[in-house]
Amino acid sequence: MIRRFLYNFMQGRNGFDDLTRFVWILTIVFLVLSFLPGLFGFVCTLIVFALIVYTWWRVCSRNVYKRSQENARYLARTASLRTKLRDFRIRFSMRKEYKFFTCPTCHTRLRVPRGKGKLQITCSKCGNRFSGKT
Repeated sequence: MIRRFLYNFMQGRNGFDDLTRFVWILTIVFLVLSFLPGLFGFVCTLIVFALIVYTWWRVCSRNVYKRSQENARYLARTASLRTKLRDFRIRFSMRKEYKFFTCPTCHTRLRVPRGKGKLQITCSKCGNRFSGKT
């Protein structure tokens, strides 16, 4: 019954997107900071309240076109940071099997198996050769 009501209520509304998730994370950070004593904690509490209202306003908005434009601007502004974080996670997960080098000429990131000693590494993009210890 409640599930059906929520489903019908959210029809034609924006829902949760990447910008909304970011604002929720920001809300949690300020919520933790709001437990600090004094004026700073009080200001953080007000910010938490404002962020919760803003988030639910975005989620329940029927102007999906406008909200998707806002989300697209957010994604465009954070694209390079998200790419760097994704690449870092990938490199971190492969750190035991591979060592990563950067080509001194074209700055391409190269992956070399660990435990092979000193190698002559050839860049696959520019053809530059340099040595590195794995």
